[in-house]
Amino acid sequence: MEGKVALEEHFLAGPRHKLGIISWVLFVALGYCHIAASRDGSTHATDESDIRSMLTAYNTALNGGETSMVMPLYTEDGVFMPPYSQSAVGQQAVRSAYDAVFQELRFHVKFNVAEIVVIAPTWAFVRTNSAGTTDHRSTGKTTAESNQELFILRKDRDARWRIARYSFSPTSPPGN
Repeated sequence: MEGKVALEEHFLAGPRHKLGIISWVLFVALGYCHIAASRDGSTHATDESDIRSMLTAYNTALNGGETSMVMPLYTEDGVFMPPYSQSAVGQQAVRSAYDAVFQELRFHVKFNVAEIVVIAPTWAFVRTNSAGTTDHRSTGKTTAESNQELFILRKDRDARWRIARYSFSPTSPPGN
């Protein structure tokens, strides 16, 4: 009990008590402002538009087959998780993975956004479906391509949405 009394006297005495109350009020007010901004839709609408722009840039980069176009769309600690492969973790590993993909494949696909969910001011996830064709350089064949994708995005310090994690899986069995 003595510890509790000493603690109360410490925090409720003088200027520290007033500073604590002011800090608490500011914390609550900032939280309310964030909630109000989210409710009016302006923040969410801007985020959704920015995310759609980033996905369009990724679709263009993928079809362009240039690793240098893909890399600015990933976070520094980004992870690329293609099917039948180990995860590529971090910029260098992601770069190497895309170099290998583009050395063999040329894509002609279109992404369709199924869902965008902003889960925090700097985090979102996106579910997409894609379809088109893929040219295989080693065989000279063109095959149909259809996938479902999950992007986990993070808004970086420069306020741009980037790919933090990306995974996809085919929606058609191999050979179809």
